[in-house]
Amino acid sequence: MPSAPIIPIATDPRYGVASHTSILDNAKQNLKMLILTNPGERIDPNYGVGIKRFLFENITDSTLDTISNTIFSQVARYLSSVRISKMTVQPSNLSENGIIINITFSVAGSGTTTTTVSV
Repeated sequence: MPSAPIIPIATDPRYGVASHTSILDNAKQNLKMLILTNPGERIDPNYGVGIKRFLFENITDSTLDTISNTIFSQVARYLSSVRISKMTVQPSNLSENGIIINITFSVAGSGTTTTTVSV
């Protein structure tokens, strides 16, 4: 997996733009971007989970399942080196219209190290 800039953009006194130094950090950023990108927003019209389209939906089990299934299929298609070991998509305690997504994953070829991303 190639190096990617840290978002929001950070500076590095030696190289200019700071980059992620670990494969897991890079994969974590790519996973966040995949979830937050709307389909059609990038060159590939199918790329992206489009989590924002669920903003005004009623939070039902069906909606949560749709979000979960969409994340699984998008990761399988666009981030094939990411191995999701656990994912929870649940209503937020802070807002009746909010959801919390926690994904525990590893990256193929990086050993058994796992990390969690929350959106």
